[in-house]
Amino acid sequence: MNDTALLYSLAAFGLYTLALILLAGRSFSWRENRRLFYVSRGRIPLLSSIATFCATWMSGASLVGFTMYLYLSGYEAFTGSVHGWLLGLVFLPFIVLRLRSRPVLSLPEWLAEEYGDQRLRTISALSLVLAYTFYIVIQFLVFAKVVGYMLDIAYPLASLLVYLFVLYTTFGGMPAVVRSDVLNMAVILPGVSIAGWIIFHNAGGLGAIHAEVFARDPSMLAITSREGLLFTLAMMLGWGFGVAANPQYAIRIISARSSRTAWKMLAAAGIVVSWIYICLTVIGLGGRAQLTMDIPFGREAGFAQIFSTILPPVPSMLLLLAVLAASVSTANSQLLLAACSWCYDFRRENSRPDKDPLREDRFIFNNRVAITVISTAALIISFFNLPGILILGRYSWSVVAICFLLPLYSPLRLGGRGLFIAIASALVLHTLLVLFGGKLPEIGMLYALLLEAVIWACASKGERR
Repeated sequence: MNDTALLYSLAAFGLYTLALILLAGRSFSWRENRRLFYVSRGRIPLLSSIATFCATWMSGASLVGFTMYLYLSGYEAFTGSVHGWLLGLVFLPFIVLRLRSRPVLSLPEWLAEEYGDQRLRTISALSLVLAYTFYIVIQFLVFAKVVGYMLDIAYPLASLLVYLFVLYTTFGGMPAVVRSDVLNMAVILPGVSIAGWIIFHNAGGLGAIHAEVFARDPSMLAITSREGLLFTLAMMLGWGFGVAANPQYAIRIISARSSRTAWKMLAAAGIVVSWIYICLTVIGLGGRAQLTMDIPFGREAGFAQIFSTILPPVPSMLLLLAVLAASVSTANSQLLLAACSWCYDFRRENSRPDKDPLREDRFIFNNRVAITVISTAALIISFFNLPGILILGRYSWSVVAICFLLPLYSPLRLGGRGLFIAIASALVLHTLLVLFGGKLPEIGMLYALLLEAVIWACASKGERR
């Protein structure tokens, strides 16, 4: 990186840091309770709801993982990833009323209340802590690699920066997360839009991009994976089911001011995230068309190197800053949910804030301790040699889908009997298939969901008898 680009990066990073500190800092309250800390008392207005939903959606896996997958493999990335993500979004409006029918603060709590079995709360909470810890690792990896390139600093120091960013914006609970998400969306949208327009213009339009990519490798314009149609469909369903059942989106439905606000949020989010994916598609394929050689880096560092080569300094800096914002917005949301799963759902401390405010203060403090412990674990794990960021994401989303997809969307009025055994058996099967059977996470998820459905249906049939 040349001196001019480094100067731009330092200035942009400094301004982003200052804005993040000021916005998140205003969210700390002297009268905190768990309802404020977890769901902002269920009063998030429409524009803030749209911003926090979309910012949480656009993770490092979306911006870097998808763009580099597209850059390296072509349209199979769009079919397997984006189609799956948007498929999951289509399902979410159908559970708005169901989620908001109970005064809950988490999806594991809803699961236990809906089906009358507290064991469901325990097993789903522990699964979320595990799944979200690994997904937070993805955000640490992406942020650290990109910041290391932007500021020309070593990876450990860049990792420490993201660690501090995420801790600070999560300590204030949902109000701080929402405020930081508003800022992050204000960074992500112009960052990807400007970069996409410049690459589109310089490449001569979409037709010219397709012609150049086809001349280099015709298989990049194929919409299915080289591994076959089954692989592409399985990947699409893995991401789609994970989105449809993901607590990070469900909790934003619960936190919205009203059901009407939640539906409007989901409708607007479909437009916003679709636009971002269009821009990322142009960036990925346009970058491939303009670059005359492959750059042999890992995907995270390679992203920064490739698009800093193609783009002028300011648009390049804005795109990299958008990646940082996406990583922070997803990491702090999932870190808050992981702490909630541990402190509220697994340990289940059910004090009344109005009856014992000091105990409630200790409960909030314990959440901040959990946030620190989980974030530290994710930081340490990020230094190990791990699979690619999309593989980690697919595993995390598969676990989420196994826990919540069927209970949320089952069209049949099945009872709660047998659901715990069904979910536990499905999780065990998925783990065995992925770790020891060599199955991809989404393939293992399909087998696990089938087993879960069969066990649950059989147990419910016996219950009706």
